[in-house]
Amino acid sequence: MQEELDFNLKSALEGLVLDCRTELPDRNSELKIWIIARKDLSLSQGKFGAQAAHAAGTCMVLSDRKNDSNLDQYLSQGQPKITVGVDDEAELIKCVKLCHEEMLVSVLVQDAGRTELDGKTLTMGAVGPCLRSQLPKAVKRLQTLKEPE
Repeated sequence: MQEELDFNLKSALEGLVLDCRTELPDRNSELKIWIIARKDLSLSQGKFGAQAAHAAGTCMVLSDRKNDSNLDQYLSQGQPKITVGVDDEAELIKCVKLCHEEMLVSVLVQDAGRTELDGKTLTMGAVGPCLRSQLPKAVKRLQTLKEPE
């Protein structure tokens, strides 16, 4: 297993994100970045992807700058992410604030309003890399984001 993790890390540091583990860990023991998206915004797939990338990418940069010991482990695990939904801006701010209070790397993303959205708009947040057990209860309870029906 350690050889697989080392290979995943080496690959990630060379620009290839993969997970070649043959045995997957219990999902509660795996580091993840949790992307928190507003369900009340209508974003194109391209805008959604860009905002999610801002959120996850900023978490990784902040983890690196804080010399977070979890970062190499996260890279070696294939960089798992999960996207969960919140109802509106107020719930997004609340969730990110709770994560920040737990001393977890957490970010809010504000769109500049130059393309799809009118004016500056908080679109997403993210937290991690961290374990699910480290999340505040209000964030743990969030459901995986599904496409609107």
